[in-house]
Amino acid sequence: MTDSTRMSSENAARLSDALTAVVVSYNVRPLLDRCLAALGRALDALGEPAAIVVVDNTSRDGSADLIRGRYPSVRLIENARNVGFGAACNQGLALAGDYVLFTNPDLELEPDALPALLDRLRSTPAAALTGPRLRYPDGRPQPSRRRFPTLGSLLVESTPLEWRGPRWKHLERMRCAGDPEVAAPVDWLSGACLLGRTAALRPAGGFDPRYFMYFEEADLCRRLRANGWQTWYEPAAIAVHHGSRSADQDLPAKDRNFFRSKYRFVERHWGRVPAQAMRYAAGALFAGELAIQTARRDRELVRRYGALVRWHFSREE
Repeated sequence: MTDSTRMSSENAARLSDALTAVVVSYNVRPLLDRCLAALGRALDALGEPAAIVVVDNTSRDGSADLIRGRYPSVRLIENARNVGFGAACNQGLALAGDYVLFTNPDLELEPDALPALLDRLRSTPAAALTGPRLRYPDGRPQPSRRRFPTLGSLLVESTPLEWRGPRWKHLERMRCAGDPEVAAPVDWLSGACLLGRTAALRPAGGFDPRYFMYFEEADLCRRLRANGWQTWYEPAAIAVHHGSRSADQDLPAKDRNFFRSKYRFVERHWGRVPAQAMRYAAGALFAGELAIQTARRDRELVRRYGALVRWHFSREE
């Protein structure tokens, strides 16, 4: 037991159930309640022994009290600090049985989703991960499949080049736009909901904890592929994902976490020089956007882009 994690002795040993669902939570108590209720219904539909672990990253909204009072069968890990998404997932992975389901707290599984995901892993020996078709609460499709990014797509993504430039076909290709809704191997999937085979995930080291948030699933899928494993999209499984409810509580931190993880991903797979060059190029792009918003006198965007420019040209990692 470390000083950053508090667990009961009951939770310290690895769980015996074949399936372990891991929910990483941060300050979204109402959505966590809905997530766990939907997860319970999905497990009932599955009809197999399973366990649920909630890893709480120091929520201040009573999320831990919700678990203890309304979901006493759920294993609760209370972190003394926010360790990030990937590191918290790894805490659940350390306890898991043969299969581990990672899900965001703002996600609600449809009852038939788990059987479809488990069937995919069990019928596809080469698959290490599988994930469902995602929808927004209003029913709109939420893209979750991705091809591995190129340096060009990473330079454009989530910068002024994306929203002020032309229609970037390489971004559409990266996001699998227009691909048929069929079960098939993909490069990587959104970490909002992933079912994994622990025999593949543990040797790969799980998620890299250096990615506090964002790009951790792309990095994991890339390492799994290097080990000979596949990632599968399973559209027969459906889940509703509210999207970014934890991260949106602090937009400046969300921005820093996204770009920090992006440059770490670039450094890991292309080297330090391309990562630094991309960082400074993005800083210059946001400086231009800051000038535009300053002329428009949009104070909120001036603050946001001003913070991004300062961070990009600082020495902060």
